Amino acid sequence: MDILLLSTADWDHPFWTNKQHVAVALAKAGHRVVYLESLGLRQPTLARQDRGRLIKRLRRFFISPRLVTPRLWVVSPLVLPGIRSRFLTLINRFLLSLTLLYVYLRLGFNCDVLWTYSPATTSYLNPRRFKHSLYHCVDDIGAQPKMPTLALDRLEFRTAANVEHVVVTTVALQKKLQGLCSSLHLMPNVVDYEHFAEPSKASLQHAKKLMQDIPKPIIGFVGAISSYKIDFNLLADVADARPDCSFVMIGAIGEGDSDTDVSELQLRNNIFFLGPQSYQNIPACMAFFDVAIIPSRLNTYTEAMFPMKFFEYFAAGLPVVAVPIPSLSPYRQLLFLCDGSDAFIRGLDDALASLVDSQARIRRKALAGENTYVKRTNSMLLLLNTCNDISIAKVVSILDD
Repeated sequence: MDILLLSTADWDHPFWTNKQHVAVALAKAGHRVVYLESLGLRQPTLARQDRGRLIKRLRRFFISPRLVTPRLWVVSPLVLPGIRSRFLTLINRFLLSLTLLYVYLRLGFNCDVLWTYSPATTSYLNPRRFKHSLYHCVDDIGAQPKMPTLALDRLEFRTAANVEHVVVTTVALQKKLQGLCSSLHLMPNVVDYEHFAEPSKASLQHAKKLMQDIPKPIIGFVGAISSYKIDFNLLADVADARPDCSFVMIGAIGEGDSDTDVSELQLRNNIFFLGPQSYQNIPACMAFFDVAIIPSRLNTYTEAMFPMKFFEYFAAGLPVVAVPIPSLSPYRQLLFLCDGSDAFIRGLDDALASLVDSQARIRRKALAGENTYVKRTNSMLLLLNTCNDISIAKVVSILDD
């Protein structure tokens, strides 16, 4: 099948998520995939991060489509970010239609399947004009900072009601979209097991240079370091209570929330911010962790998420200390779920003490090995029936309402 994957993330983001992993899994399964990078759900700001993304998008637009792996092409559409204006939506629909028409004609691409991650899909495409359509809802995007929540929720409901299948990663998302689509399925997040279980020798050398001067034991975190995602007060309390532990934070500061301020944390000599690391080097960095943490700030966004880092930590064999995010409750026998600073500190002590339990490490890795992208993508593909080719002549009609 030929699959148009409408993403909410750029392909080369250092932290790969469902979008990139699923695109690769689909291509490896023999399907041709066009990966459409983020169309921009919020208005950009003057922050350096947003300016950099806009400049990069302009450069990549002129080299689309680019082949990144066999049967997988990435397209960087030139659209105007934002979804609030009807006039803006019409302009973007027109711009996207020209881009996709060029891509489809150049690749001889058939419009078999729309596989979307965007809650605003119906602003750009009509899912009903595809042979098959699937909305993979992995986050409550409208709950992120500076998002047009009401407009985005309205569009998401419209998207869910117009696709053939909806797949969600948490019970909270399932409840949100219940009744909008007759084919609604709960499939939690998974992991690129081989990648995180076996770091390469070259990446281990890089990680050794990066972390060789950091005292043990190392308590590690990998992900976006943003105030709406991480409970900085909790992290400060734990670091102050355990000054003999080194807390290593790997990730971009302020991603998705430019108001993030970590200056108070940076005053502590046992908290180390190492910045974002490449996807290839992250497993090697984890290999130097003793314990991994998920110190999430409990809010509407995090209570609806299934943290991808959970199974990534498990694939690395690490004991995990986390706040009681609802999606992690089914795994409470294999990790340390802790509510509040005092409980988190005790959980950290217990996790460090558990390092001598080799069987616990085996159980963690085994669970991660059972939850892979290949297995889940195959389950999602089973929802889609084999279909006849749709001619390129239908491309234009697919882009119409």
